[in-house]
Amino acid sequence: MKKMIEDEVIIDDKKIEITIREILKSNNIEIPNAQDMLRKILANKKVKGKEKEAIDNFLEILQKNGLVEDAVKVLLPFADPTLDVSFKMLFGQDKNKDILISLLNSLLNFKGIDTIIDVKISSGELVVSNISNKKEEMGITSAVDLLCINEGKQLIAIEIQGQKKNYFLTREQEYMAKLISGQVKEGQGEEYHEKVLNTYIIVIGKDNMFVGNTALKDQKLFELDVKPMVIQTNEIVPGNKMHWKFFELPKFEASTQYAKIDEFSEMNLLNEKFEWLKSNLKEQWLEFLIDCNSQTEVPDRNELIKKGYNIMKLATWDPKDQTLYWKQKQNEIDAVQQKEFDKEEAFEKGKLEGKWKGEVKGEIKQIKFGLKYKMDEEKIAEDLKFLKKDNFPYIQEHIDDNESVIMSGMDIEYPSDFH
Repeated sequence: MKKMIEDEVIIDDKKIEITIREILKSNNIEIPNAQDMLRKILANKKVKGKEKEAIDNFLEILQKNGLVEDAVKVLLPFADPTLDVSFKMLFGQDKNKDILISLLNSLLNFKGIDTIIDVKISSGELVVSNISNKKEEMGITSAVDLLCINEGKQLIAIEIQGQKKNYFLTREQEYMAKLISGQVKEGQGEEYHEKVLNTYIIVIGKDNMFVGNTALKDQKLFELDVKPMVIQTNEIVPGNKMHWKFFELPKFEASTQYAKIDEFSEMNLLNEKFEWLKSNLKEQWLEFLIDCNSQTEVPDRNELIKKGYNIMKLATWDPKDQTLYWKQKQNEIDAVQQKEFDKEEAFEKGKLEGKWKGEVKGEIKQIKFGLKYKMDEEKIAEDLKFLKKDNFPYIQEHIDDNESVIMSGMDIEYPSDFH
């Protein structure tokens, strides 16, 4: 009887899924667009113009057919694993050690005697970093601290983090110092060489981290290993215990490795396909972190990756965890929205500052002309909006310089009320 009821539920769910897909198709709505609109609806994102019109129309279609809740289950069945609550559900629990060990060995390229065979999560032996949980910081906002043992019976310390926005490289060095200093207790100073463990910090970035003044020569590298080096010999410092590993997910998504995943997973030759799925776990884990939230069903991947997808099924979560997840998702959407707003605001401010500078240079040119031909200074000052007679002596002194040079040497501030 129980089996019959379960079969009926599965059939009903399949019918609902087919209905939703048919409705989307008949209204010319692509699934990725529908997913994006649902996320914005669930996060109460403020939209306007054509985007608001499209979302209102989409919501009206769902409400008319009584399919709002079902659409969420069908189109957004999986949580975003890079958010704090979901990341810790995946990798911060003892019951999921197998997928955590797989993730670590894959990301750190550990093989042979280096292969991790067991982990202890949030060990009291390590200092747990005080990492902020601010609204504007996206993705994994706290750390998972691990004490691991490998095939060679060595203990190693690992911390997994999300990226931080401000001064992230300096902050990573601070976190490393905290982790290492916590490994040596008072009175063990002479045992540093034994007590300090090989310590790894894995940083997973939803945005590219090495940009602007931290940009590296090769901007296509999505995986970066950082260790202290002797510059003169180009060697890693002997006895080094500090290791950083950075992954920039947008760069991986743009890579050939990412593009090949579906190609390999669709192989017809079962033996070759099995071997590929078994041996290319790093690429599959990174793809999982990027694409999990946009999948509508579990893709054909390694069994451990599939387990990750099953853990991310929102329908199986406790309601409290679901509420916390959507709150964190909303914070992330708000952060992205604020970032775009700040960009637009900076662009508009830059345009206004450019306009203001142009007007000031025009006034400098006007003053230069008046001073050159001995015009009455009161008369020159009459038409000025930004400059005053107090500026005339400096302009007279630099009358042969161009307007840009003169302006750069003047103590004049951009007025906040300029428009």
